[in-house]
Amino acid sequence: MKGSESMSKATTAIAKLRNNKLNPNYRPMIFVIAPFTEVVKGDAKVIMAVRSYCRFVYQHGGIPVCPQLYLPQFINLHRSKEFQVAAFINIVMLTKCAEVWSFGNSTHDMRYFIRLAKRKNKNIRYFNTEMEVH
Repeated sequence: MKGSESMSKATTAIAKLRNNKLNPNYRPMIFVIAPFTEVVKGDAKVIMAVRSYCRFVYQHGGIPVCPQLYLPQFINLHRSKEFQVAAFINIVMLTKCAEVWSFGNSTHDMRYFIRLAKRKNKNIRYFNTEMEVH
């Protein structure tokens, strides 16, 4: 599927989530699934890609929720206890989101979030690294 068609599908998905909301400025929260471990390791290329996925969600009217960019700012994920707290925060954040959007090829970390989203009955949309629906 080509990029403009994916953009149209993303915009349509957000529009459906905004339907029947009283506040005309309402933006649904979208949980962004991307390669968590590579971001935590500090891979600059992956971090830039994940930021672009969040921008994609934002540009189509959603609020991107992306723990792998947010949590390492104040949680040391290399400490077991803090990692466990982060895992709990991830579950809470995912639960609060209207949908889950997964970008790129699934890694072990990403599959965990996809399983979690399914258990929480969240609609999951899949995009490749070029943000095309697949």
